[in-house]
Amino acid sequence: MFYTEGVTTRTPSKHIRRGVLDAAVALLEAAGPDGLTVRALAAGAGVAPMAIYNHFEGLNGVIDALWCEGFRGLYAAIAQHTDDADGDLVRAGEAYRRYALEHRGLYLVMFLHRFKNFVPSDEGVTAATEAFGALETLVRRAQAAGTVHAGDPDEVARLIWSAVHGFVAIELMGEPEAADLNRSYAAHLAMIRRGLTPSG
Repeated sequence: MFYTEGVTTRTPSKHIRRGVLDAAVALLEAAGPDGLTVRALAAGAGVAPMAIYNHFEGLNGVIDALWCEGFRGLYAAIAQHTDDADGDLVRAGEAYRRYALEHRGLYLVMFLHRFKNFVPSDEGVTAATEAFGALETLVRRAQAAGTVHAGDPDEVARLIWSAVHGFVAIELMGEPEAADLNRSYAAHLAMIRRGLTPSG
């Protein structure tokens, strides 16, 4: 609530939710998963701790909201279709890394940490499934165009994801020593792309 000249004004629920989610992302990026507590989150969002329970049913509700937001954003980033199916697949790889680097807190929730007692909601599972489905669709389109070898598109998509995720996860952990990570990632995508080329 806001207090002005003795008048109590209730903050709209959507504003509280957005403020809490933004504060959660800031905490994750600054302090990592161990810094994400109800007390720290409430302080960062400028709300009472009870607001976390009233609007999200606790910390795991906040994590689930971040999970959903992250996977929906990833879907939007990679599900771009043009007349160039092969180029779309490569651009999706570029978009994947860009999204992870620009949304580090969300990416941590999605892939890099398992929070105690957290199980994604049905909504969260759907969001994650649709994001992976966007990659599988890109694979199917490239296979239909004859630029990616035949095979189970689900398996091919998983191989692509594991390869790009591996590079991105290592980068986010600050491990690589490469002087030019942009160049290294471009070479990484090119290597993956060569491995997908139909033989013969």
